[in-house]
Order: sequence, then structure tokens, then C-alpha cells
Amino acid sequence: MSEKEYLILRYSLVEESQQALDSKPIPAIKGHAILPAIAQDRELKSNGVLYSVLGFHELKPSFGYEYPEGRLYIGKLAKLKKQQTGEKIPGDIVEFEHDNWIPVTVVIDIDTQHIFARKDWRFGTPEHIARSLQAAFSEPVLSVYNHRIFIEGKSEASTFWNIVESKSKIYRLDFKLISPNILDTNQKARDALESLKEVFGQDEIDISLKNENGDLKIPEEPISNYLEYIAEGEGSWSVVTEGDRGGKKAHSSNENIDTVNLPELDGDVADESQLQLDHKNDDKRPDNYAEASLGAEVYAAIKDME
Repeated sequence: MSEKEYLILRYSLVEESQQALDSKPIPAIKGHAILPAIAQDRELKSNGVLYSVLGFHELKPSFGYEYPEGRLYIGKLAKLKKQQTGEKIPGDIVEFEHDNWIPVTVVIDIDTQHIFARKDWRFGTPEHIARSLQAAFSEPVLSVYNHRIFIEGKSEASTFWNIVESKSKIYRLDFKLISPNILDTNQKARDALESLKEVFGQDEIDISLKNENGDLKIPEEPISNYLEYIAEGEGSWSVVTEGDRGGKKAHSSNENIDTVNLPELDGDVADESQLQLDHKNDDKRPDNYAEASLGAEVYAAIKDME
């Protein structure tokens, strides 16, 4: 069985400061709040681009593939790109515009708040895939639970240190830190951000450190605490160093999102009919051993990360 590369993302849920009267209490397992966003097929437009959220259903274990039930969900996020084609007629070429849906397979663990999204440059960069998922899931979660959703990539802290230690000039360091949400993030960073949230009520903190001469100091403490916090998907970092051939160069966690290879599904390349909202899924799904195999691999990857 061939494999495909998947981005490893995490989603955070932060309560909106203005309380909605008709909102429901957040579930006891906070990650379950994403379920309204994948409950049914729908279309949305973000930044002028049309997206479809479709086909989400539970990944159920089957014989030989064991993992907890009611925890993993699989579906697709598709992006519409218009495609120009030319058709030859006697004495001329006539151009036609066609719909070209680019799908990305998505697996969600609603307990640990992980999202595995298939990496596909036709859809966009890893950061664009994360931002598109955030836009696609935001409105239903906000309307039901009055919580905003943030989606960030997991990125090893070692990637940051490898960049910093290989450069002699550091001009700028930026951290975006989301208010504490995921339980397995760095405790020191969690405590610091929770204390600030009690005072200011912020959803996220942006930290910018600059030195015009490139002599910015990057001490291991407390930087390592925030890097570990970000590594679990509760923020992002960017750093500006000298370039390889002079000038300056920016590096970011969004360019270095962790990935994992997972089994390819026969349905990864969907036909056009599957990407239309009027396409009816069969509610009585037969045992799907390919999906069960994928679920087992996703669950194993999560256990390895723990």
C-alpha cells in the first residue's frame, strides 16, 4: 500500500469574550466542540475563494485494526479553482471555464485535538491549508459554543534551534501564543499565559523582539518554554536572520510543520461528483478496511507523539 504525506496540526478553542445568549456549554472533552463544523456537507466562501466541507464520518475500527471508537473522523476540504481550457473548432479556438475542485483528505482526533491534513501543493502551502481549515470550521463552532477555533501546525523546537545556532545574525523574533487550551503543552508557559489572561482576558499574545544590528540574544530560558508550547500547536514562531547570500531571511514554524506518512486511500483522488453538495453519501457504510488501516496508523502516530 502506498503512502501520502500528511501535515500534523492542532486546533484550540478559545471562548469569545462577548457571551452569546443561545450558545451551548463547551463539551467536557473540549475537542468535541468541532463536531458541528463537520456534521454535514456545506459550502463557504473565504477571501473570495469557495470551499466545500464534505463527507466527514467516523473512522470505525474493523478486524485487525484496533483503536478507540467515536474518536477519529475523516472527510475532505475542497477548494474551487477555475480552470481555463481551449476547444478547437473549425477556424478557431474557443476558451471554456471549468470548475476544478482540489480536495484535501482530513482526519480529526476529537479527543487530543489533532488534525491530519494531506499535503497537496495544488491546494496551497502548508500554512494555507491550516488557514483554510480554520476558516472552514470557525462559524459552526462559534455559533453553537461561542468559541473561536485556532488551527496551528506542530513544529519541533529543534527546528528553531537549528536555524538560530547556524546563523551569526539574528534581527527579529516573533511569537504568537494562543491562550492555554491543550492540556499537554509546556506547563511553565501555560502558567505564565494563564496569569496574563486572568489580568487582561486576551485570546492570544504577540511577542516581537528586534535588534537592527542583528545582535538579538536568544537565551534558552524562557525561550525553550514557549517553543515547547508552540510545538504542541498553540501558536507559531518566526525569526529573521542573515541570508545565505547577504541581506536578511525569514524562517517560520509555518514553513516547518511536522508531517507523517499515512496509507493512501483509494478515494483520495475523488471524482467530481463527490465534491458537489448534492452528492448523497450512503449512510450505511460497509466495513472499509482501507479506512480502518488509516485510522490505526493515525492513532499509532498520536500515541508515538505522546
